[in-house]
Amino acid sequence: MALFGAIHAAIIVPIWTRLSGGIPFAVGAGLAIGWAFFELPGQARLNVGVMRALAFGFLLWATLIPMTLFGVIVRATGIHGQDDTWEVVLELVLTFGTGAATGRLISGRWRAALALGAASVALTLTQAGPIPVMNSGRAASLFGALAAVYLVCMIALGFIASVVSTLLRTSAQQIVGPERG
Repeated sequence: MALFGAIHAAIIVPIWTRLSGGIPFAVGAGLAIGWAFFELPGQARLNVGVMRALAFGFLLWATLIPMTLFGVIVRATGIHGQDDTWEVVLELVLTFGTGAATGRLISGRWRAALALGAASVALTLTQAGPIPVMNSGRAASLFGALAAVYLVCMIALGFIASVVSTLLRTSAQQIVGPERG
């Protein structure tokens, strides 16, 4: 959240006073992202590696591209209006579908598909929907900068997953004994 706030302040306007309202969404997104990270191939067990974390961060950002393109099309054609409930529903379905299809293609498993779909929707909700990249160059820059935020956050998640995995493995060996672990 702090990275998002800093990037938003640098590119658009400062939102520090409203940022705390996003904490529940950020926590939910973090849980969904952690689940998806664990479910995809190369599960977050031990020594996740920076490259795998970077690839996953980019993958998360890429699952938001179809929703963003839909927003561009809706605005460019002039059908974006005041009653945008249908747009929100379609954007969420598109985001979930993109994440789920990607998760299924990568893993071949429905559980990973569900996890990546949920993570993509959670990210969408956390960033309050698609970034309206057609509105200005600054909005487009914000969408691009979010890729960097997701990459940094995934490196942190990969590190945390490796540390937790090592601690759990060490604890299990102490309980069971090194000869059985």
